[in-house]
Amino acid sequence: MARRIQPILDAILADDRCIGSTRTFVLSLLTQYTRKKSLSQGQRRALGRIEEQLASAPAIDVEKQTRLDNLISRAQTANDRWAVTFITSLKGQLSMGRELSTRQKEILVKIADRHSAKAQVQRDSWASNFSTEMREKLTIAAHYYLANPPYFGDIARKALDDDSFVPSERSYRKMVENKYATKVIESTLAEPKFNPGSNVAIRKTAAVGLHATRRTNGVVLKADASPVTSAARGSKVYSVLFFGSTEATLIEERWLKKGKV
Repeated sequence: MARRIQPILDAILADDRCIGSTRTFVLSLLTQYTRKKSLSQGQRRALGRIEEQLASAPAIDVEKQTRLDNLISRAQTANDRWAVTFITSLKGQLSMGRELSTRQKEILVKIADRHSAKAQVQRDSWASNFSTEMREKLTIAAHYYLANPPYFGDIARKALDDDSFVPSERSYRKMVENKYATKVIESTLAEPKFNPGSNVAIRKTAAVGLHATRRTNGVVLKADASPVTSAARGSKVYSVLFFGSTEATLIEERWLKKGKV
């Protein structure tokens, strides 16, 4: 039996219809067999089923596969990794003679629309019209989401690491225009209530644990001293030197009030 496994593996992998998750599985079996010279009974049965499916599967529909390959290429250009993985899986399913479900067809149509020539023109227009104001909002949202994982981590890192990075319109709107990011952006861009040199004090309602909670008064050294990382209103960050302290404290605007002169 052991002498038959290698030819079976080789024959399956040489078949152009063995793609996607099926190919990944067979390659894992080949790796194990090369190392251990054996497969479990369950693995042999699975290999036999794949062999039977390929034997009974119809010839590859070259036209259909070519359309899917072209769609994969367009999705790769748009860095749509999920779509690439999904379509590759469909190719494997079709190559094994299994028809697509109604839901899979619906998703495929949406992907095709998203990566059509018209959609590409719209993406190019979006990128060329990405304004300084939009980049500023993207940067503010990026700081917020990196401080509050796990959402939008990849886009946030790209936005902060590459000044020329432009996310897709869909990604931008989801990340920048949701209710949380909107509050963060509003707090960041709002005019400071306290200018440098202003005398301030901590409100009684301030969060427990603030470094200078028991200090009475202090002076503002800088407004917008750090990126806003809270979606609460009044979260603009100040650097304040409280009287009697040798180090400045970073504190949000909502915890401050005018100090007594």
